[in-house]
Amino acid sequence: MKVNLAAQVLSRSVGLIIEEYGGEAATETARFIKLVDRFFDCLNVRSLYEGERKRKPDLMPYTSVDDPRFQFLTEDFLGYIRDWKDQVDNRQGFNKTETSKMFLSYQTYKGLVITTKAVVEATKYLIQHGVNFVLTNKFCQDPVEEHFGRHRALGRQSDNPTVYEFGYQEYKLRLQRSLALQIKPNGNVTRSSKLCEIEIDDTPLKKKRRNTLVTYKT
Repeated sequence: MKVNLAAQVLSRSVGLIIEEYGGEAATETARFIKLVDRFFDCLNVRSLYEGERKRKPDLMPYTSVDDPRFQFLTEDFLGYIRDWKDQVDNRQGFNKTETSKMFLSYQTYKGLVITTKAVVEATKYLIQHGVNFVLTNKFCQDPVEEHFGRHRALGRQSDNPTVYEFGYQEYKLRLQRSLALQIKPNGNVTRSSKLCEIEIDDTPLKKKRRNTLVTYKT
């Protein structure tokens, strides 16, 4: 699933609807969705004023090491994930294959833990060392994924390029980027930068005088 679609599905509005109409059996599903929505917001602070405009405190820039969002990320969100994992691990009467289907994949679980702790510690470090505010969206690795995804596409089945091949591909990408038209990407990550619009002029070129080849008889 693409990131933007996942953010729409796992949003607070969806959680509230499930909570309202899903009944008691859907309570934990609604809670999980609302937790993920807050998690997305805390890690995607993009501007100084988006939080005020959308009236969402989680989108405000980080300016203090005592920001309550740090506690939410490390205790509420990660605590919920750990409790979920512990409950699955302690269930009786199921084998390892069956319990693995009741929880996130190992890679996803570790990725959430590492990402959350890294963002919290990096943000606190920057604030403690004089940075006035931190926009957590700037930690996003989508531009890196997009760039090396293009390298993989150029390399096709060659997954172990030499330094020369990598340099040649990098040159091609730079040339394409400088001449690229504004297009909508089809990947599952956010585009890293805005491409400049290019105006195409259809004015006919001036005809050049054709040089005729003169031969001399000897």
